[in-house]
Amino acid sequence: MSESNSLEELIERFLERCRAGDVPDVEAFAAGYPEHRDELLRILPLMMQMEGLRTEVSRTVPVSASPELPDTDYRLLHVIGAGGMGTVYEALQISLNRKVAVKLLSSALLKSEEQRNMFENEARVIAMLHHPNIIKVLSAGCGPERCYYAMELVHGKGLDECGVHDPQGIARLGLQAAEALAYAHRCGILHRDIKPANLLLDSEGQVRVGDFGIAFVLRGAKEIVEKGHSRSGTLRFMSPERLADGVNSFSSDLYSLGASLYELATGKPILAERTPEELMKRICSAPLPPLKSGNPDFDAIINKSTAYFPEDRYSCMDEFAADLRRFLNHEPVRAANPSLLRRFTLWIRRKPAVAGLTFAAVFCAAAFVAALAVGYIRTSAALKLAEENAQVADSTLSQVFRRIAEQPPTKKNAELLSTLLPYYRTIAGRRGLPPERLREANAIIGECAMRTGSYSLAIEALTANADPRDPASLNRLAEALKADGQTEVAAKYSHRVVESFADSGIPGERFEAVRALLSLSALPESPEGERAFGMLEQLLAADSANPEYRFQYARLLGANPRLFRKLQIPGVEPNALRLLLKLCESYPERREYGVALMELTLRRLRMPRGFSGRGRSETEEAVALSERLLGRFPNDPAVVSSADQLHSRCIELLRRNGEDAKARKETDRLLAILEILFHNPEVSDDVRENLIQLQLERLELFRHGRSADAEVLEGKIRGELESYRGSRADEFRKALEKTPEKEPRRGNGFRRRRRVEE
Repeated sequence: MSESNSLEELIERFLERCRAGDVPDVEAFAAGYPEHRDELLRILPLMMQMEGLRTEVSRTVPVSASPELPDTDYRLLHVIGAGGMGTVYEALQISLNRKVAVKLLSSALLKSEEQRNMFENEARVIAMLHHPNIIKVLSAGCGPERCYYAMELVHGKGLDECGVHDPQGIARLGLQAAEALAYAHRCGILHRDIKPANLLLDSEGQVRVGDFGIAFVLRGAKEIVEKGHSRSGTLRFMSPERLADGVNSFSSDLYSLGASLYELATGKPILAERTPEELMKRICSAPLPPLKSGNPDFDAIINKSTAYFPEDRYSCMDEFAADLRRFLNHEPVRAANPSLLRRFTLWIRRKPAVAGLTFAAVFCAAAFVAALAVGYIRTSAALKLAEENAQVADSTLSQVFRRIAEQPPTKKNAELLSTLLPYYRTIAGRRGLPPERLREANAIIGECAMRTGSYSLAIEALTANADPRDPASLNRLAEALKADGQTEVAAKYSHRVVESFADSGIPGERFEAVRALLSLSALPESPEGERAFGMLEQLLAADSANPEYRFQYARLLGANPRLFRKLQIPGVEPNALRLLLKLCESYPERREYGVALMELTLRRLRMPRGFSGRGRSETEEAVALSERLLGRFPNDPAVVSSADQLHSRCIELLRRNGEDAKARKETDRLLAILEILFHNPEVSDDVRENLIQLQLERLELFRHGRSADAEVLEGKIRGELESYRGSRADEFRKALEKTPEKEPRRGNGFRRRRRVEE
């Protein structure tokens, strides 16, 4: 090739081929220009991302010529797709015999620290999120020769290929994406690359948000500003303030989603400009032309979401989702100012039956002149309207309870549900609803309160939910009482369950008796523990695959591992830790499995050989699972506390073994996790204190040679101390003010007050 080609000419030549549908291989293209090879390998994948270009690979492409994943749980089957950053394969997860998707970082980018960090960041961010409309990450691995992560396999295609152009269909898809992104925003995560190609429509019609490769974690801030002139993402979906000033905020994500829906509605690119320079100039200089789809309400929603100035858009993604929901329900949308006639028309579409009855009532009132008949009609209409209002209120409150129950529990949600319960009880009484509906509402409140540590509220709700005929409700109430320190009262309920249901002919009721016996037993070899094991052995013999039976068996084994031979049940894994790991992998939504695994791992790490050989690999699996559990249950005090302690204990053991490099890497991971959790109002002071302690240790080291890093970290700690109101605030401030001259270096740095149990 001629050396007269400039780098800019080569990049434009590559992009022209991509736009024409002929997407060349990045490595092969770069190899043809050795004088620019390194720059091309670094820049071309980023340009493909900015242009929103990708290539779909036939599902029949064999994997024989593709990289393998030795020493992992995955066997690659065939290629699903490829893009500028890497290749996605359909693979088999061997241990669970299920199909998954595995994304491999391109070999050309493995040597780029920036690209590796971006790839690892994508896996880490998605793993923190748990939402039905966000693709789930199962595991990840990164080494010198390969970087990959495994995720659930979604059979579908991007919204840019689904062919939906009508406002109702687009609004339904957009609502799912908006709800998923609203959840990510509540977790403090910006996507930054929202576009139709990254919104997958699966075979069941569900939208799944993917490709978090350039996501940001705000960690309590409202925005992040990109330095320099480079912008990661897809240009034509970027907001003006992001392109012009590098401002990344929740509003810029909102703009990108609105622009994506705009493009779906028109069926063509949102802007006609082709080159990056033209696109940047057009987006930064003027607002988008107003959408005119023929539906004024839908147009108003999209035009508001893509307003030029952020203050003219919706204040948050939740408001965007709410307006899309109103549009789908034929309700007046907030983005428009509908006239009385428009409101009346929407009401007729939303309530055709009621509207028909209303018109009929008006006609009858005009036709009948007898006062008795008129009075009768009015009375009937009033009774019907009252019944309809009660139905709407009942349906709305039931929906609120269900939606909050699906979200990660928070104290605010539990308190909100408790406030709504009296109204729900009143409506249920007037409509004659069965008691089971109220018990269900109380159970939701109790569960939400239990998992946020609001035990008094949990006891109140679970007491109202308790039914002498339902042993599970009695056991849950006993757990709440025990957690609140009322052990004697809790024991009375446990004894009642054992007395009433131990000899039941229903397996589920006998199992609740097993749970009650385990709650009463101090040790596995106690009379209660031995009786529980005998009953559990019979239950497992009849149904060895039941996850709850296996979980209680693991708890029995974990309480005293030396008894595993005596307590061994044929056909069931006799290793408590392995059994819990399998349960957590198969049932990630069961947080109690994960908490039990972390607690058991902590107990094992107190043993002399708990962090060597197989025990070490099992510990690493438990640590990885704890991070996924934190992403799913960031407000659960048991999950947060156990994960924090497990990470801290592993760091301490790595230091004892002289593995300082690994200890530093794990400390960085724990710092990143705790920084995200720090600004969560549900997190305890213990977790915040651990973060500040770790940062002070790091600061003491930085002060002995890395002044720039020390200055940045010191500013971060000062900001955290402004929001921290715990008992150790003065202690931390004094430690922060110490200088190397006043405070000589002390081995491992600032000594922690709170240590994991030895």
